Amino acid sequence: MIESNPLHLARPALPLILLGVLKGYVNNPLSVLARTFFNMRRIKKRIPGGLPADLVAMTALVGSLYEVLKMQMDKERALAVVTASILPAGLATQLGNFRFVEETRSFVNLIANQQRTNREGPTRLNTMEVVKADESSYEFRVHRCIFMEVFSGLGVPELTRVICSIDNAIFNTYLPEEIIFHRNGIGHRIADHAPFCEFHCTHLVSESR
Repeated sequence: MIESNPLHLARPALPLILLGVLKGYVNNPLSVLARTFFNMRRIKKRIPGGLPADLVAMTALVGSLYEVLKMQMDKERALAVVTASILPAGLATQLGNFRFVEETRSFVNLIANQQRTNREGPTRLNTMEVVKADESSYEFRVHRCIFMEVFSGLGVPELTRVICSIDNAIFNTYLPEEIIFHRNGIGHRIADHAPFCEFHCTHLVSESR
């Protein structure tokens, strides 16, 4: 019997996910994880006040893990390990936010859950514009990326791409037989210095009717 329901979201044990992934890449994963959580307190103090607590926690976690790993390896490899670690943890969280288990998965529910998550989740300070929403296509743009702002303020804007990878994963995992997600080309993200981020979800079943 599942413990979650549409009104009571699943809350995955992120430390366990991170520990499991780190075990494949570092010699002492428990020590790395402990130092990461200890270091988060210092990083949180560098993040501007007034931001949502879940946003602060997420950015501090990613930033702290990156900082700890860079003490053991070069920057490029550290970024790769951060992505490998945060991606499954972030996807597990988003699967809960999108009611992956608790609701029937459909294109309509994907749109509804994305919009609700954008209103209520860490990205609620983003500026989002819906360009198109019908039975075959859902397109929107993000004109303000709060993750980019926070990571840039911490001096690590490259970490924004870690969060982008979670977007890619949830949209392409939610209903992969019917929905394809893309960004309408390469370089169409604020993290790539574009004026806005593009999100395109195509409903293949609707197109074939």
